[in-house]
Amino acid sequence: MTATWRDQLLPASFRGISFLIPLTSVPVGMKGQLHEFPQRDTPFFEQLGKQSRVHKMTAWIIGDDCFERRDKLIEALETPGGGELVHPWLGRLQVKAGECELSHDLTAGGMVVFDLTFYPDVPLKMPGAKANTQAQVVNSSDSLLTSSLSRYKAAMSMVNAARLGLLQMRSGVSGVFSVIQQQFSPFVSVFTDLTGFSQSLINSPGSLSSLFSSYFSDFSGFNFFSSGSGGSSGPSSLSGAGTGAGSGYRGALAESAQQTEAASSINAVGSTGGVDVVAASQATANLVQDAVLVQIGLIVSEMPVATQPEPIESTPSVEQQAILPVVRPEVPVADDVIELRDNLNEAVFEASLKADPEHYLLLNSFRQTVVKHLTAVAASGVRLVDITPPETLSALVLAYRRFGDATRAPEVVQRNRIRHPGFVPPVPIKIAQR
Repeated sequence: MTATWRDQLLPASFRGISFLIPLTSVPVGMKGQLHEFPQRDTPFFEQLGKQSRVHKMTAWIIGDDCFERRDKLIEALETPGGGELVHPWLGRLQVKAGECELSHDLTAGGMVVFDLTFYPDVPLKMPGAKANTQAQVVNSSDSLLTSSLSRYKAAMSMVNAARLGLLQMRSGVSGVFSVIQQQFSPFVSVFTDLTGFSQSLINSPGSLSSLFSSYFSDFSGFNFFSSGSGGSSGPSSLSGAGTGAGSGYRGALAESAQQTEAASSINAVGSTGGVDVVAASQATANLVQDAVLVQIGLIVSEMPVATQPEPIESTPSVEQQAILPVVRPEVPVADDVIELRDNLNEAVFEASLKADPEHYLLLNSFRQTVVKHLTAVAASGVRLVDITPPETLSALVLAYRRFGDATRAPEVVQRNRIRHPGFVPPVPIKIAQR
């Protein structure tokens, strides 16, 4: 026999104290504000969200032990905090007791009547602190630069300039000068060639530290994520897809990776020449290496933790996308970010092995903050997967079938170095997971 609605009712109770409920009510629907305007017959109702589920009910306690159960219910109602209400019609609810009323009626015999009010017991959402990893990278980069300049000045003050030979200095700082030419182009006009750079170190060693100090005080970043550079508002959802290698995550990652290699290349200098030549060359290499690391830190600090794009509910046709491309926020490729993080972590660790204790702590702090931020950026990105096209397809068709977004065709071409975008061969290629 099918259970009736009466059989499905639950025995009412609050915090284990049972009672009967002949009548109960709870507001539902939407709360709002009714706007009425002069000289207009049509009002406007503004919805302001769902109404709070405030349960109001009449409760009966009946029986020879009604006074004893009454006192227990009063104690339960007056206990602070939430409790479980077993509602005959609505099931088990977590509520807090509100304004209630107790009444006795001599003619009712052994019955006590309660008018109960219960409010939803919704846990408060406590504010949570979230570390600003971008700001932490900037702060650690500034501290590292300050320490690097001080370390360079202290090291050069111990060098006897009279013992520095031009030929030996040229040999010792040739690799360092190449890095300066590649990574700090404004210095090229100051040091015309390797000989001029070596002479400057011999005659005026403090000029190099002054140049770096001025350079970073005016440093405004590479603007990989500025508006109009193909960043977050471009037609692509992945780094390097349709934005060009010089913008967005792709540009920042490529620049950072290239500078990481440059920093590792001058970790040590040759031991040719006298003690003073080696000391001056190593001090110069340390300063330039730290300056490159600081510059990498400032580039990395520009990378935001990406916001995941909303899935495309309906896929527009290729013809529609040709007229109105799909616009999605840019998301980094996690594999590229992780590769940069690991390489940069190794480069900074190697640099810290030849640092004094104070500078070691700053390098280690810099390494930790950069790794922490890049880990957060990678977590917000997409992973790469290996797929094999079933047949030779154009990159546009492959992107449309895979993502529903034909504008991501350049992403497939650039990632896999396809010779012609019209012919993607049926061989294993790497493509974004989503």
